[in-house]
Amino acid sequence: MEVLDYHKLKIFKTVADTKSFSKAAELLFLSQPTVTLQIKKIENYLGITLFKRDKKGVFLTEEGKIFYEYASKILDDYSMMEEGLSNLKENLQKSLRIGASTTIGDFLIPDILPQFLKGKGDIKVNLFVGNSKEIEEGVLSKIFYVGLIEDEVHSNKYEQVEFFSDEIILIASRSSNIPDVIDVKELKRYRFVFREQGSGTRNIVERRLEKEGIKVKPDIEISSSKAIARLVANSDYLSFVSRLVVKNMLGVHLKHVKIRGISFTRKFYCITQKNIRLPKIDREFIQYLLGIEK
Repeated sequence: MEVLDYHKLKIFKTVADTKSFSKAAELLFLSQPTVTLQIKKIENYLGITLFKRDKKGVFLTEEGKIFYEYASKILDDYSMMEEGLSNLKENLQKSLRIGASTTIGDFLIPDILPQFLKGKGDIKVNLFVGNSKEIEEGVLSKIFYVGLIEDEVHSNKYEQVEFFSDEIILIASRSSNIPDVIDVKELKRYRFVFREQGSGTRNIVERRLEKEGIKVKPDIEISSSKAIARLVANSDYLSFVSRLVVKNMLGVHLKHVKIRGISFTRKFYCITQKNIRLPKIDREFIQYLLGIEK
């Protein structure tokens, strides 16, 4: 006999929040057929249809909206129960779940995390690395409580706080003939590699260039900042990346090309879902982030 257990409810809520079976599968580290099967089991058990589909994605039916409200309450209660029991049994292994956008996950967290974990005892860490949009969705679905992103969110569903200052720079191969300083209008003369749609780095660059009346269309899109840096180093393409990504390659394989009168600075943000009580270890991690050297 099928039951509506925690596992099924979690899958359902993640699909509803992301409006995508494939994204839910990625966030939950499951296969898409598994996610589809579990949703079908819920629908069969209740005798209702939870989702409707169109070209923009999947959306809740009226029955699905009612089920979502109750499922969310059950999952919140379950999380509170877990924390309460963990606090009573100090010898239980602690768990820290973090979602980080690509630049932060690849180039900042590896330096920060070991220092935070010193003296903390046995803590299980689960780090999901994706683009900023995926991290926002993961926080809403409570796949992880703490999300670290490269762009500010404009939604009342989140609490957000700045924790790091970053600079985005224009890079070229060190062997390139491009001048060290160019005018913004000259950008149209070159070929570009950009991160994928949804990337915080890309969003900031495109918004800043639009203010100058410049629209740069990428010739190549790559979801890995590391891959972009290596491609640029071995080609005549240009790209905008965080200085964190290329700090060890500047002057060796890459050079920083400055744009007259323009700089790209940004803040990294820590986001959590509004109106929920975070587990103790997550609260400690956020406090540690706020104290790191900018």
